[in-house]
Amino acid sequence: CTIFRSYSRGAQGVILVYDITNRWSFDGIDRWIKEIDEHAPGVPKILVGNRLHLAFKRQVSTDQAQNYAERLGMTFFEVSPLCNFNITESFTELARIVLMRHGMERLWRPNKVLSLQDLCCRAIVSC
Repeated sequence: CTIFRSYSRGAQGVILVYDITNRWSFDGIDRWIKEIDEHAPGVPKILVGNRLHLAFKRQVSTDQAQNYAERLGMTFFEVSPLCNFNITESFTELARIVLMRHGMERLWRPNKVLSLQDLCCRAIVSC
């Protein structure tokens, strides 16, 4: 039993994260996508290149990752938790995709970040 299989039941979205300074981590994304497609078919996915603050050690180019994501229909971000760069944006984009997928676009407020509690309450009220 893989880790993903254990945690994928009921998954509404997946963030695939690789280290831009580690080619091996990027090359492993194919295996994770296979697992996701097998155990959670159709679930929205985004690709995230982590450790952007170490871009001088980059082993995976932005273009390469962007092209890979586009080919598989995923949104792509590069992030740096150290600098808090694109962290909120990547999670927010996945939340937007999930809401749109479930026909709940009326809950989406692009200019306002809602807490998980706010989103849950709005989802329950709108049903």
